[in-house]
Amino acid sequence: MNTRFIEAFLQIARLKSFRAAAEHLHLTQAAISNRIASLEEEIGARLFERETRELKLTAVGSRLVDYGERMLDLEQEIRHLGRPSHEVLGLVRIGAVDSVVHTWLIAFLKRLQSTYPGIEVQLTSETSAGVYKALRDGVIDIALQTHPIEGDGITSIPCLSIATGWIVSNQAMISTQQPILDLLGQPTITMSQNSQPHLVLKELYRRFCLPVGKTHHVSSISALVQLVEAGFGNAFVPLAPVRYAIESGRVRMVDCGLPIPNQPLVVSYTQAHSSEAIRLVAELACLECDQYVRTLVPPYAAT
Repeated sequence: MNTRFIEAFLQIARLKSFRAAAEHLHLTQAAISNRIASLEEEIGARLFERETRELKLTAVGSRLVDYGERMLDLEQEIRHLGRPSHEVLGLVRIGAVDSVVHTWLIAFLKRLQSTYPGIEVQLTSETSAGVYKALRDGVIDIALQTHPIEGDGITSIPCLSIATGWIVSNQAMISTQQPILDLLGQPTITMSQNSQPHLVLKELYRRFCLPVGKTHHVSSISALVQLVEAGFGNAFVPLAPVRYAIESGRVRMVDCGLPIPNQPLVVSYTQAHSSEAIRLVAELACLECDQYVRTLVPPYAAT
């Protein structure tokens, strides 16, 4: 059974949309429909009720969710059976942006330690620009960040995406649904310059023919949340890294009534000078990232 078909099924079940799942997996809608058709034929049962307006799982589909998640986890373990993990040795230098630090980094490091105990890790936290430069300059071996890094000897692995959105202070006189023009007309806080959220924010100003307003750039998620709490502005950010602040009531989300691009997550590594350890760690990072993203539910999951 093709695990790519299982992955497509799980994404559709989570997002409740063939179109959204196709975008999430960087596939055409026809391709993802074909994967589900092949999976249904192999299982011998329909997985989705298509007659209703809302996409729903059939009884068989509901049972397959648990089996599918276990199957993907098992696949990851099988991939490493042929290679004794204690034999993989070396120093791997990793740079991570703050969005990764506040989401799946710790789980990844724990998994790395248990899978490859012979690997030594040197970790730095950087802005998007800092991680990009560090990888290009050979200062780090692996970059955990938000956009592909191009260059000779560099390989980038696209992972699953997460949602972005607006958060405001709980004291702000702003309703839970606020027009995008109102939000853009107020002071804004976002991640460091030329980060993915910053580029999307600039595009929003351009789309509505507005001059770029007062914008505070912050490289630290923790500092960004504190600035929002203190009323320095409304923030446009990836939502999963600030989940703790939203669910604890420190800040709240605002729906701008406009589809917002998701934030990609990418693992890039140096191939020209890479040891086997670097490649294995990069692949493990992408697996851990995807596993984390699959656990997210709206509004933190990509749409």
